[in-house]
Amino acid sequence: MTRPANRPASLSATRSLCALLLGAALMTAPVAGLAATAAGVAAAPAPDLVYGMPHVEAVLSDALSKVVTLGRLQMELDTRVAELRAPQGGGGLAVENLYYSPVQGRFAAEVVVTGTAVRLPVSGRAFGVVQIPVLTRRVIPGDIIGPGDVDWQDVRADMTTSDTAATDAQLIGMTPRRGISTNQAVRLRDLQSPRMIDKGSLVTITLTTPAMTLTTQGKALQDGGRGEVIRVVNIQSNRIVEATVAGPNVVAVAKPGTIAQ
Repeated sequence: MTRPANRPASLSATRSLCALLLGAALMTAPVAGLAATAAGVAAAPAPDLVYGMPHVEAVLSDALSKVVTLGRLQMELDTRVAELRAPQGGGGLAVENLYYSPVQGRFAAEVVVTGTAVRLPVSGRAFGVVQIPVLTRRVIPGDIIGPGDVDWQDVRADMTTSDTAATDAQLIGMTPRRGISTNQAVRLRDLQSPRMIDKGSLVTITLTTPAMTLTTQGKALQDGGRGEVIRVVNIQSNRIVEATVAGPNVVAVAKPGTIAQ
């Protein structure tokens, strides 16, 4: 008769034990989840180093400026890369294995991220650029070049020579020996001072010293512009001398006694 009375007490104890175990599980589950989340954050990979085209162009320009020394550097890449990626821990950008051909204006190199194996082959064109004065209208012999006839234009530095006009002062006040096209480099050999003396015209030959000024008549044997040296014949002595054009139909000799001979 005592066995049936013990069964409810045993069942009640079992239920109490299950409740305790379930509560413990519910209390520890969030803690384990937070720990797992924290471990996941710590294990995330570090972001890459990213270099864009402005970085690549800047380091290339610095390297090319050491080999392209005449004029302002102009660079054109064959292809444009959006970005250059490298793992954390790498250094800055550098240029290695640079080759440049001054004749062709071509270059090839490698842009590297120092301290890593990341390399980017690049190639393109590079040359120096200078500004030169050009004519805005076609000028023919006899026309005097004025300030309004001159403009400036960028050209490759290796396309100019010592005979290429480099300042507007070399053009203004001059006249061409032959027609000069617009927007083209002007050669100094194609310019001359405006003609002030025509061949065969009568001229005044002058000799000036600190003590006196002598003049006599002569005849020009050549055309001449201001500052040019031409041959003239002294009408009185019939002697040919060289004289500098000083003004309209006026020439000057430098050696005393030339006029009197």
